Amino acid sequence: MLTLIPFDDDRVVGARISGKITRPEFDAVAEALEAALAKHDKVRFYAEMETFGGVAMDALFQDLKFGLRHWQQFEREAVVTDRDWMRRLALLADKLLPSIEVKVFAGDDVDSAKAWICEP
Repeated sequence: MLTLIPFDDDRVVGARISGKITRPEFDAVAEALEAALAKHDKVRFYAEMETFGGVAMDALFQDLKFGLRHWQQFEREAVVTDRDWMRRLALLADKLLPSIEVKVFAGDDVDSAKAWICEP
């Protein structure tokens, strides 16, 4: 399940991920990101990764298309997780996509993650 997390800063799109991500859930996040991109040249993504049960194939395909089309328009990504493999994956993304600043926070450090993603 993927649930949007509201932010006062309209550059930021937030989501809580728990379980498997479906196409309708992915579409809701993509719409929120498109709305942010309509207002800003660069956007930021905040993710609270509780558990991850995979991604439906049609959602994965849409995610890849969206990512390829917009990856240069992402400025920052905050990942909140206590799962070591998710932390390592996020840090790998930081290395593979140097134009996007990725920072990983522990599950009990939500306030710091939200403050960082909204910094000017």
